[in-house]
Amino acid sequence: MQKKSLFIFVLVVSMLLAACGCEPAGTQNNRGKMRLTVATMPSVDKVPLIVGIEKGFFAAYGLDVIHLNFQSPGDRDAALASGNLDGVMTDMVALTLYLEAGMKWKITSLVQTGFAVLASPGGGIRQLSDITPQHECGISMNGIIEYIADMAGSAGKISLPSVSGRVEQLLANQIDLTVVPEPYGSMAVQNGAVMIATDADLGIQAAVMAFDETAIDGKSDAIMAFYAGYRDSLRYLQTANPDDYIGFVTEKGEFAAEIGDVLRSMAFNPLQTPGEEQYEAIVNWMIHNGELTGGYEFAFTDIIDFSFYEAAVQH
Repeated sequence: MQKKSLFIFVLVVSMLLAACGCEPAGTQNNRGKMRLTVATMPSVDKVPLIVGIEKGFFAAYGLDVIHLNFQSPGDRDAALASGNLDGVMTDMVALTLYLEAGMKWKITSLVQTGFAVLASPGGGIRQLSDITPQHECGISMNGIIEYIADMAGSAGKISLPSVSGRVEQLLANQIDLTVVPEPYGSMAVQNGAVMIATDADLGIQAAVMAFDETAIDGKSDAIMAFYAGYRDSLRYLQTANPDDYIGFVTEKGEFAAEIGDVLRSMAFNPLQTPGEEQYEAIVNWMIHNGELTGGYEFAFTDIIDFSFYEAAVQH
């Protein structure tokens, strides 16, 4: 049944791409521009992407970026299986699962996605040391969210794939804990949730940009243009008045209206690359938790390509 559902979802995604006039990923469009299709999740990392599209930073380098929003990791990962994506904003846990499944992707940089470990308003949890195995933590499984939850404490885990659903249940005191990306963490705190820790507090940097190896090999000029536009977008965000972009970011990013206020206080950093030590820690955690079946034998140097990042930061 799960395989049948995945097939149906992939078929629907393919039909939607065809209906909206999206050509095969990474090709040129009918105006002669390069084109890349990039998938994101409901987190702050897609803000520079949306700004780059709407403000013309990608277009300045002859690139059209097709942005696909996904609300759960499962939906995003099924879309990857369709072969219609060039790039994805994901995490090291999910990427390792893609590689073990035979997909050919490479990490090209970090993306800026803060994560928050939150406690319910009425649960009495105020710090990491308060977490016990009797507490319930609602998370999406088999990804960076679960990794952060395990690094934070020993609470029992229940599957809640939807980010907004996790926040709603936490605020209603239906679960004790959750882990969500920014800006949803800050929004939840404004509504009564208790901030226990951030990914930075836990020393975690694992949200990444990745591109399919086929795109890297055949559309390198397009990815080079992507990173030039992404760099320019980040530079713009470091000095721009939030009033100039909050409206369209909230709309195009499919964020809840109240998240606009949270985004106003977000600081955006220059491009960065991930470290091998973080990657090895995640792989070891996955092996310990039985999330790898034995088919994974890739070294960090085999699954990275920082050449696009390096070209972008030199200018």
